[in-house]
Amino acid sequence: MPGMDQSAAPPVRRYEPLVPAAAALVAGVLAGEYLGGSIAAWCVLAVAAAVVWTVLAWRRARPRALLAPLLLVVLAAGAARYRASVDPAPEDVARLVPQRSRIATVEGVVVRSPHPGRPPTDVFLPSVPYYLRTKLTLEAERAEVAGQWFPASGRVYVSVRQPMPDRARDGARDAGRPLPHLGDRIRVTGRLMRPLPCANPGTFDLDAYFRRQGVRVLLSTDHWQAVRVAEPAADPFRWAVGAMGRWAVRRFEAIRSPEGRAVASAIVLGRRDLLRFDTGGEGGTGDIERAFIVTGTAHFLAVSGFSVGLAAGVVLILARLAGLGPKPTALLVAVVISAYAMMTELKPPVVRATIVIWILCLAWATGRERQRLNALAAAVLVILLIRPGDLFTTSFQLSFVVVLGMFYLATKIDAVLFRRGVDRMKEEDWLPPGAFWLPRYARRTITLSLAAALVAVPLAANRFHLVGWMAPVASVLLTPLVFLLIAGSMALVALGAPAPWLGDLLAAVPDGMARAITGVVTALSRVPGGHFYTSGFSARWLLVTYGLLAAWVFRERITLSPRGRGPFVLRSEATLRRVAGEGEVLTRRRLALAVLAAAAVFLWTRGHRAPDGVRVTFVAVGSGNTNLVELPNGRTLLYDAGSSLSYARAGEGAIAPTLWSRRVGRIDAAFISHAHFDHFKDVLPLVERFGIRRVFVPPTFLRRRLTVDDAVVKKLLARGVRVTYFGAGDVLAGTGRTRVRGVWPRGRVSQTDDINDGSLVLAVEQGGRRLLLTGDIEPPAIAGLIRAEPNLRADAVLWPHHGHAPEAARNLLRHTRARVAVISAARGWNPRPLPAWIAADGITCCHTGRDGTVTVELGTDGIRTMTFRGR
Repeated sequence: MPGMDQSAAPPVRRYEPLVPAAAALVAGVLAGEYLGGSIAAWCVLAVAAAVVWTVLAWRRARPRALLAPLLLVVLAAGAARYRASVDPAPEDVARLVPQRSRIATVEGVVVRSPHPGRPPTDVFLPSVPYYLRTKLTLEAERAEVAGQWFPASGRVYVSVRQPMPDRARDGARDAGRPLPHLGDRIRVTGRLMRPLPCANPGTFDLDAYFRRQGVRVLLSTDHWQAVRVAEPAADPFRWAVGAMGRWAVRRFEAIRSPEGRAVASAIVLGRRDLLRFDTGGEGGTGDIERAFIVTGTAHFLAVSGFSVGLAAGVVLILARLAGLGPKPTALLVAVVISAYAMMTELKPPVVRATIVIWILCLAWATGRERQRLNALAAAVLVILLIRPGDLFTTSFQLSFVVVLGMFYLATKIDAVLFRRGVDRMKEEDWLPPGAFWLPRYARRTITLSLAAALVAVPLAANRFHLVGWMAPVASVLLTPLVFLLIAGSMALVALGAPAPWLGDLLAAVPDGMARAITGVVTALSRVPGGHFYTSGFSARWLLVTYGLLAAWVFRERITLSPRGRGPFVLRSEATLRRVAGEGEVLTRRRLALAVLAAAAVFLWTRGHRAPDGVRVTFVAVGSGNTNLVELPNGRTLLYDAGSSLSYARAGEGAIAPTLWSRRVGRIDAAFISHAHFDHFKDVLPLVERFGIRRVFVPPTFLRRRLTVDDAVVKKLLARGVRVTYFGAGDVLAGTGRTRVRGVWPRGRVSQTDDINDGSLVLAVEQGGRRLLLTGDIEPPAIAGLIRAEPNLRADAVLWPHHGHAPEAARNLLRHTRARVAVISAARGWNPRPLPAWIAADGITCCHTGRDGTVTVELGTDGIRTMTFRGR
């Protein structure tokens, strides 16, 4: 009406019905995981809620009364859908493996293309490729056990212990036998087994991940000869998707430099396996990949929704230059993005972004209002209905958190940087072709890049314990380069096929952009203090961080309650005008004080707490050895830093997370018992993550007939680590009342050709309690140690050489009067029972392969032994 204050009119609410539905579906998946229950029970609940909704609708109840039972229907349906994906069917292939493992042949359709593993370059590995793997996933149809075929269902994760032949990428044949591709029906013969449960605290639970993805069995084989294609293109749609992906990879072969070809393929197509190329120098592709990780830009290497958005931006610019209208542009964007998603083999992040873009294009073409949250909720509904287990993956969570950050945080960043909020701009989303719109795109690119980086940093700190302060700066610098790389790659793929000379010409753009991106990322990774690792960013601190960001975004809506109904009340902007005299807006100064207070509490609570006595943690690393020793004065020591040769990434995947779970952020000194890979191969990743500056080796470490020990010392010295000899009779300084001394090697017995007999043996003593760490000493060295140390005593002993030589170990345990023995070894296919004399002698024996991480606390009141798996 005339004369009324139009500013006081309440804002028009957008009708976004899919948002509460998506929230209910997420709650249903969580309920199905943590509350359990059967599919039938959840279906009954959904039917009951539907009946309640029908009755209320028949009685014409209010819309709010109808909303609760409707959301309960969605919740129960989501829980039932999740239980249907994780509960095994009656014919599930897992039923063929009741215990341990067995030899079997499985036939099924490949649902994930073969992809090779990527061993890191900062890990010492022998020339024999124990670590090489090629992995694929198939949907089982039938299985053969003991010469009899059975119907089977469910997904099988296949691992081939050989690298993938290079010709398999372009569809060539190997010795007259076709290599498997996406959509082919294949037969694989190997060892069928169930995934092993998690063995270490703080580590990624691979068993839970497989279960949530519908994978309940693993199939391992040693040779490609055990993999045969039974029917090519058995699934035409998947085969067409794989063919498009291989066709796109072949187009990238026009890029001349190996570095540009590999980085462009990784960024545009998500093919990080192509990063394995020879640079001809000291550095390699592992250094490039590590540079992306430490700068917080690793998401550029894994094609994601951000890449899809940039590809859509390329199409929008071309459509605008061509003068196309909204409807043709929307159709063109939808078609191009669909083709791009197929070239990436429908990776989940790309599918999520594609669904959002489809919905936005549909709204654009029909002239409807583009509701971003509704489109995002639709993507959540579609993805979780198809793959409900994706909710628990970091990729899914990071994708939607980043999108929400770009929705809300970009506005505030724009207001700070350009003094003008995006929501206050009066420009239309669609500008005529002659308008000057490039500065607007540049500003949006900067704000969106900063928003995505700021939102991703807390989640990366929580999941990967890495904080990259350079991530916002790197994202701003890389976004225009990645945009040009994607644009050039799209031109190369679309126009380079008809004429080879044109492909060579167009390949210059992605080649140059990829090399420029590599240069920028490498330079930023070398900035001092640009990144650090943290051990204490828990889920609670993740919520605090996002809560502070939300308070900054919605600070205008948070007011002090004048009526004592609580400290804060959420109000709309229109209501704020009416209560301006009653409340006080939460100012930026108070928000800054809250951030500083949260940071202070975080720094105060994240530190390592020293034990009352000596505490040693035997990490489960397979057939290797890594032991953490915590002293009462707060010092932390590491005895060995190795693992199984087949466990290439144990340093970052098992050892570091276990130490972080103990709130250990720094290692004061490390000991390497002897020059075998399974005792030192993971030392370099731990040097970087825990700031190790002193490494002790026995006098027998450097042998003339060896070369790997020289390489270890050179690599450590190059990283500023001081390497010192430590042998029998040496005592470590700075340990307070705890005495750490070497008792072996000594004498001629340790100077033989057997490197194990020259292992460094440590004795740790505190308050009358003793610990003995023995390395891999063999029976001759064990006998020599007993003769040289007649009064040697120990309450807990590391069983020498991973459980070998039981009779010699019995002599050592009896000599030291030990009550606890720990074996650091892999479980194996058929684990051998422990010797009978262990129980007869009253010794508690733990096995890391069976029990997981073993923790032994030596206190003044006794010995306490704990295992991760509860034994």
